[in-house]
Amino acid sequence: MYTFALLKTTKMNYRKEHIIYTLMWIALYLSPLMGIYMRMSGNPHIVFSWDEIINAWEFNTVWIVLFAIHNFLLAPLLIIKRRTWLYTALVVVLLVATMFTLSAIRPSHSKKRPAPQRYECCEHNCMNAEMMASKQQPPPMREGGPLMMFGPGEVVAFFGGLLLMGMNLGVKLYFRSQEATKAITQIEKHALERQLQYLKYQVNPHFFMNTLNNIHALVDIDPERAKASIVELSKLMRYVLYEGNNRLTPLSREVQFLRNYVQLMSMRYSGNVSICLDVPEVLPDSMLPPLLLVIFVENAFKHGISYRTKSFVEISLQPHGDRLLFSCRNSRPEIKHDENMKGGVGLSNVRRRLDLLFPGNYTLDIKEQEDTYTVHLDIPLTN
Repeated sequence: MYTFALLKTTKMNYRKEHIIYTLMWIALYLSPLMGIYMRMSGNPHIVFSWDEIINAWEFNTVWIVLFAIHNFLLAPLLIIKRRTWLYTALVVVLLVATMFTLSAIRPSHSKKRPAPQRYECCEHNCMNAEMMASKQQPPPMREGGPLMMFGPGEVVAFFGGLLLMGMNLGVKLYFRSQEATKAITQIEKHALERQLQYLKYQVNPHFFMNTLNNIHALVDIDPERAKASIVELSKLMRYVLYEGNNRLTPLSREVQFLRNYVQLMSMRYSGNVSICLDVPEVLPDSMLPPLLLVIFVENAFKHGISYRTKSFVEISLQPHGDRLLFSCRNSRPEIKHDENMKGGVGLSNVRRRLDLLFPGNYTLDIKEQEDTYTVHLDIPLTN
């Protein structure tokens, strides 16, 4: 699943990248037409010239060939194979070849110089004629050969090609970084899911062991109530098996699970134990991670109940908008002060789950007093 998502992201980025290149080159090939149209609209004496358009397209073709060589051959040398020196050398060779090609197809190299006009000298205007003739002489042109590469046009071509390849490399590195970020996110998500699943698998045996101990105690006290507790246990097991593996579960189902658990625990204790579950009759259609609250309730029954003295467990669950306020308060028998709920497996796991599920977006407040132990939990709900 992770590999499929990564391949999908790579294909999508490849498509986006080449759509950008296609639009860029379409705009570049249309620019000569737009340029001559704007000049003609501003000056009616300018005549449309296909020679000018074709010459501009020849230049653009050289640029697109340079771009294609860099995009498909040279850029992977740097980005994938990390061969920096080979990439740099080939880029310089490609730029020099581009400069020679552009210089060779420049119109000024294929056109002959216009012949100078002759003026007849009279006695009174010979000097003026010579001056006019010298003004009409075209500037000397660079002859073909290696030295022609040092003209301003070729310098512009060199830096233009450098800019084009830099842009190409920048776009590729941008999409490459997006793929890397996506891959890191997928890895972290996969690791998070595995860690959460591991924590839930640790909680389930812990939960069932405590529940079976309660049923075992009921067998000796009241066999009939023990039979009824097995029915309640089957409801709990059904929820754990079918809902426990889900990422989210409806709030109403989690509340019903707590009700079944409290009902099971109530069968074991006598009238000296006060058990209160305060939940609104109407609950919102919100979602939360399963088996997140039962650990606090389980620890309250395990550590807060005494058969010899009066004890209590008070559970409250109140939704407020997109938040859930949960509290669990229980008595603290003196004989269990040293083993209260600070370091149990269940509580340590639920703390880690909260850190993973709601990083920086939850509040867990545990207060230990002389005779009471109180847990307040504030978590977000998912609609």
